Amino acid sequence: MKVVLIGYRATGKSTVGRILAARLKIGFFDTDSMVEENAGMPIKEIVAAHGWDFFREKEKETVKSLAQKKDCVIATGGGIILFKENMDLLKQAGVIIWLNAPQQDIIDRLKKDAQKDATRPQFTSGNIVQETMNIMKERLPLYEKYADYIVDTLKKNTKQVAEEIYQYLRKSENLAKMTTNED
Repeated sequence: MKVVLIGYRATGKSTVGRILAARLKIGFFDTDSMVEENAGMPIKEIVAAHGWDFFREKEKETVKSLAQKKDCVIATGGGIILFKENMDLLKQAGVIIWLNAPQQDIIDRLKKDAQKDATRPQFTSGNIVQETMNIMKERLPLYEKYADYIVDTLKKNTKQVAEEIYQYLRKSENLAKMTTNED
């Protein structure tokens, strides 16, 4: 079984995923990192050179490859939910956890990224605050639709979020579906 973390960009999926995978003693995969590794360049450069559609196609290929893996934690890109095919594969493979962070926290993190020229490209050339608000409005219903469990990250650090997910997996008996876990 897989534990799949979904949520908007900058919600902590990769960091929480690594912590959770270590706690569960299973593998960890990050779809964005896998796309970057396969393309030999950061997402920002992939999008600049080939566009978002190309990136999304590579993301779909990555999801297909991850569906074949054994028990693992998967941190997904924020737009993974835009394609039903991705979510159907991930839903069949395991449990979907939505990291729901406050909009202001996300905007603050994205602004910090922009200052240090991080790898998260903007979707538009417009204002990052307005862009985030618009895209989140579009995506929030999809995150909610696909989530088996929602973690509100407000005032929680990444270890607390990972522990909440672990406890959910234990109480929901999803841990019993994993072959390599320990309680």
